[in-house]
Amino acid sequence: MKAESDSPSSTEYITALCHYYRAEMDRANTWRTRLDVTTNWAIVTTAAFLSVAFGGPKIPHFVIILATIFVLFFLIIESRRYKYFDLWRWRIALLNENFFANLISPETAPMHSNWKELLSSELKNSSFKISFMEAFGRRLRRNYSWIFMVLASCWFAKIVIHPTPMHHFSEIFQRATVFDLVPGWVVLTIGIIFNSALIVIAFSTLKKRKVEVQIKPSGKT
Repeated sequence: MKAESDSPSSTEYITALCHYYRAEMDRANTWRTRLDVTTNWAIVTTAAFLSVAFGGPKIPHFVIILATIFVLFFLIIESRRYKYFDLWRWRIALLNENFFANLISPETAPMHSNWKELLSSELKNSSFKISFMEAFGRRLRRNYSWIFMVLASCWFAKIVIHPTPMHHFSEIFQRATVFDLVPGWVVLTIGIIFNSALIVIAFSTLKKRKVEVQIKPSGKT
């Protein structure tokens, strides 16, 4: 005798998907909060270091350079967190676009006819939907570009006004020296390369996904 099918009923199927949806929403909200926390760390760190840097004319400009390094580390951490957030958001979008939208309006066809296969494949073999550089570029454009702009502007202002107001532009090379160990021209060159690299990354990763839901091979992440 053939064993009775273990396939869930329509009610059980909908109930299971609803519980799964709630779990994914909780994950997405958790990682969304983690993104905000990292950004707050970067903002607080920037404010604290700038307060110290402009606290007196004898405070070296290296304090602002150090703040830039810290903010870069926060951006790296946040980019990794964003990859996880994007994964949970991808799953939620898949259900919103194909299950709940069709449940509310049965006459509307799902955006992806194979969405069940996509979700099943994702649950069996999860992979990030964007690369680290894409996540880095997104967070840079959204939040961190403004922080780096403030740091670069404040560093230049620090060089110009401390310890005394600068009279000739040629003085910037001497003032940019770090503790008489790193020449000013080296500091300026590194700063230009660093900020130029950020601009290139921000624009090179500026692209829109061709479809609402897209799985990328894990080897490319």
